[in-house]
Amino acid sequence: MLLFFSPIIIIFLTLISLFIIILIISCFELKTYKINEFYVKNNKNSEKFKIVYISDFHNKLYKNDNDDLVCDILNTNPDYIFLGGDFIIYSIFEGIFDKIEIDNAIKFIYKLKQKIDKKRSDHNYNLKRIFFSYGNHELRFNKVKNKPELLEKYNKFIEAMKECDIEILDNETLSLNDGATISSLSLYDGYYANIFLKKKYFKHISKDLLQQIFNNLDDKKYNIVMFHKPDYADDLLNFGFDFVLSGHNHGGLINFPIIGAIFSPEFRPFPKYNKGLYEVSGKNVLVSSGIGEHFLKIRVNNMPEICVVNIE
Repeated sequence: MLLFFSPIIIIFLTLISLFIIILIISCFELKTYKINEFYVKNNKNSEKFKIVYISDFHNKLYKNDNDDLVCDILNTNPDYIFLGGDFIIYSIFEGIFDKIEIDNAIKFIYKLKQKIDKKRSDHNYNLKRIFFSYGNHELRFNKVKNKPELLEKYNKFIEAMKECDIEILDNETLSLNDGATISSLSLYDGYYANIFLKKKYFKHISKDLLQQIFNNLDDKKYNIVMFHKPDYADDLLNFGFDFVLSGHNHGGLINFPIIGAIFSPEFRPFPKYNKGLYEVSGKNVLVSSGIGEHFLKIRVNNMPEICVVNIE
């Protein structure tokens, strides 16, 4: 009898051991982050510049009240900082519960402003502007107009960004310099539906819709766009953007060597754009693994990151 059950026991113990290993690795990775540097070829010959891109903050709190995080961002000496959405947590489930968390995100914003002001006298100070693009957690607030208590908290987050000179981009394009632009795309309904809501899910962003939003895109310039969900990166590249910045997938939470991520946050298997820098026909897509946590608080081979992008 013991021999009959021994393979089952071995399999069980193996699974338990793997779970413990995953838990230990995850506990470490959730408490730290790394700075990843990328180099992107500018195919329009505009001037060189450096950006810091962080996404999916999700009201995260690192040690020293995020002081180290802010210092590490500014010490890369960027020309621009791009904030790629989902800086807050707004969880909702079919009207059963609403949960919003913004306090750490607001602290981060004010601390960033405070340290920027101190650095302005530094002769090596290059930072020109900071831009924010909505993620799905911010866009969910379009659905809660009848809940003033939630909107009041959310508006505090928006007002903090405005007070700290963070430019909120919402379906618009602005010039960065003579040869480059930054755009932001804010789409929600039909674009973030999970795999169980197939009828409500759009597989593509139509060119007609993009034309309505970005009807003045200059193809002679190097055009960057922030759209939180990377599934639609190909549509944006085909429309005319040169560089797509996304997040949302959190690196797949557990990232296997060679295989990569198994599921996206909407439970879609093997997302094409998981994390990192991709080259597509001379253009680029960068997907951040995020600096914060998913509602499933687990990370394996998938540390939170600050993305430093040198556009050359």
